[in-house]
Amino acid sequence: MVGVPRSSGCQLCRKRRVKCDEVRPGCGNCRKYGVECPGYERGLKFISGKHQVRQRGKRSERGAGSSSPSDNASHAATAALIAAPRPNRGEFIATIIATMRTNTSQSDVTGFLSWIELGRLGTRAVLDGAMCSVAMHLVGKEMSDQTIIAHSRSVYGKSLSSLQASLRHATEWRSSETLCAAMLLCVFELFAGTASPDTWLQHARGVGTLMEQRGPAAHREGWDASMILALRGVLIMCDMFFPTGEACFLSRPEWKPIIRDGGRHLIHPPQLPDRTIRIVDGFFERLAEVPAVLAPAYVLRESVTMGTAQQPEPEMIAALAQRAMECRRLFHAWFQEFKTLSVTPEEVPSNDPCSPFPVVLRHRVAWAGSMHMGYWASILILQEALALCQCQWPEDSGESRSELVLNILRSLESVGSGTLGPYRVGFSVRIAYEFASAEHQHWILGLLDGFKKTYAATDGATYPRPRLDGEEEPPS
Repeated sequence: MVGVPRSSGCQLCRKRRVKCDEVRPGCGNCRKYGVECPGYERGLKFISGKHQVRQRGKRSERGAGSSSPSDNASHAATAALIAAPRPNRGEFIATIIATMRTNTSQSDVTGFLSWIELGRLGTRAVLDGAMCSVAMHLVGKEMSDQTIIAHSRSVYGKSLSSLQASLRHATEWRSSETLCAAMLLCVFELFAGTASPDTWLQHARGVGTLMEQRGPAAHREGWDASMILALRGVLIMCDMFFPTGEACFLSRPEWKPIIRDGGRHLIHPPQLPDRTIRIVDGFFERLAEVPAVLAPAYVLRESVTMGTAQQPEPEMIAALAQRAMECRRLFHAWFQEFKTLSVTPEEVPSNDPCSPFPVVLRHRVAWAGSMHMGYWASILILQEALALCQCQWPEDSGESRSELVLNILRSLESVGSGTLGPYRVGFSVRIAYEFASAEHQHWILGLLDGFKKTYAATDGATYPRPRLDGEEEPPS
């Protein structure tokens, strides 16, 4: 069954089975032994027990038709989530979240979900179910508990049906809770995978469409503003890898102010300087312009590679070259400012015996490392676009294609670590793969096999086949 520990003492005292004086913020026992008090949040206890949900006044009868203990836990959780009164359901979800925070060793996961307003839980089943599915999946993965993981998928299925009903409702489709639920189910697909490794792309496309239909004004302030800031990277990636032929809607003039935090600290920790937040905003503003370069560049590349009879119009090639040059100029100016944050990586010996690189790049700050890699990947795209347009790459760039690829691959060991590591490197490693050598492509696919165990969106099944040994690589 699923329950809450009865003791109200701190987590460490409960674990040591000693009486806690419950002094806050830290108890006397922890102070006495010189350790940091872990606090008083109570997590779930998954008990293999005999308890079954039954109607009031009736005893459960065990027999040939009785459920297994794991089924009992699943039924109890579902009953608490779906059938219980709203306040109880909210308490149940809050307990699951507390368990996630207690049991998830990587703090970057809870930071990644910091945009969720927990006070909204218990008001709408669609939001509760979506939050429950994500939290239970993360807890199950951390604890290597297949029962919890299986139940998270069951709750996901129910939540998906609830979301579809909310989206068909005359007014509920506009609500913040419906948008949050849609985002959470997209997050679930990123981590867990569902029908296929790229299901998250289709779901992210739907979330983007929902945001467009709600309009910029609906995301200008408060919770709705924090949600679009939290998902802006995923929405841009969706337009890169699931193109529609149009520019990313976040690059339109009416949306550009919406994807800037502007120092409000809506998703950033309070100690982060406003100037740093402004630089982060600048990265995403420039990244939103890249899909408009990538889509026509891919068409042009395919026509050149396949030797198709119908060549793109000269006007299209000229427009692509101009857009790529302007995007490159903006990225170059941004990178000069980004480097003033003193986040330049350092070269260190590799700790991975399987790495083809004896010396790798260590990034001290994970998010800054992700932006370094994203910048290098974006420059690779712009270089390729200009090469296809037979335009000369600016001489002052100082970055060759091979150097950019190696910078990305040598950063994977550092930036790709942790539960959210694959999320941070997914875009850049996908772009670097296109230009890597055959040896490095095989190595990348091996890394992806490990990544997908915790982050399904990095499944190598969505990548092109690796280049054969001796097969010509793209020219540097």
